[in-house]
Amino acid sequence: MSFDEAMAAKARAMFGKRLSEADYLALMQKKSVADIASALKQNDIFAKSLAGINEKAVHRGQLETLLRMNVYHRLKKLLRYSSTDYGHFIYAVVETEEIDLILSCIRWLMNQDVEARNAMIADMPIYIARYLSFDVKKLPDIQSFDELLTLLKTTRYEAIVARYKASAIEEMNYIGLEHELRVHYYDTVLEVVSAYKNVGEGMKQIVLARVELDNIALIYRLKKYFKVPSERIKKMMTHRYYLFTPKQIDELIEVCTSEEVIEKLQKKYKRYAHGIPFTTIEHYTGEIRYHMNRQYIETCTSPQLVLLSYLILSRLEIQNVIDIMEGVAYGIGVERMKALLVF
Repeated sequence: MSFDEAMAAKARAMFGKRLSEADYLALMQKKSVADIASALKQNDIFAKSLAGINEKAVHRGQLETLLRMNVYHRLKKLLRYSSTDYGHFIYAVVETEEIDLILSCIRWLMNQDVEARNAMIADMPIYIARYLSFDVKKLPDIQSFDELLTLLKTTRYEAIVARYKASAIEEMNYIGLEHELRVHYYDTVLEVVSAYKNVGEGMKQIVLARVELDNIALIYRLKKYFKVPSERIKKMMTHRYYLFTPKQIDELIEVCTSEEVIEKLQKKYKRYAHGIPFTTIEHYTGEIRYHMNRQYIETCTSPQLVLLSYLILSRLEIQNVIDIMEGVAYGIGVERMKALLVF
């Protein structure tokens, strides 16, 4: 067995130890975030990330940060089994964190909202600072758009963010910037996965499915809740496609009702969506991604594909736990919480 094959075998073994429906139910029945933290500390998957915390004193934001860090603990553990350089792979994984930080900083500058600034500080992924392309510790001190550009100097974000500089920060096109940064992220990931010979196509399918599902979720929300004109919706699309053609996406935007969007989504993704009841668009597309990546991890022979699928499934699992924490904190009933989970 090669090193990479050993890594894939370990990823499958770790997936086999994922939280079960019974585990989720037990967490949903806890009375507080402290109780959830205590339960997770006893779980092999989360024990290392939560080692040393005082579960009786931990607050929800701190626990959420530690849980998100858990993905990188898992990745680091798996890479010990591999002789392949996965540096670019990690780079693509952390770029989404960088984009979220940049956008959080801009929201703080636009609104001068102290709560938003505190949330940005709480969300800073210090645990992966060595992988980031700018000094994340300087972010809380940013007081102007120009200072942000200085921090981003020589990074791959500088030119993109600079294009959106306005005479007043309140006038900048935030939605346009967010869209361009997301497109850049997906292009980076596609470039990274395409470099893996023989398996690049399978990895591209996973990424393109994510882009397409995000596009369709956006079309659905804009049609159902905001009645946004077709031309505006088109400008918000990321023009990458998987099962739908460009013409079919245009039809969803121009012709279909929100209900028809769901019908067409169900037909296209029936391989992964069969038998899944529709509750919300976020839950439904999450379930499609879960079943697609579960199929890859269980049947694929490529170590790189197994690694990518395991990371995606790990993030979905962690988001489930975060949703449960929020549900318990706000006193949402078990049945309502259960309807949010993707597994």
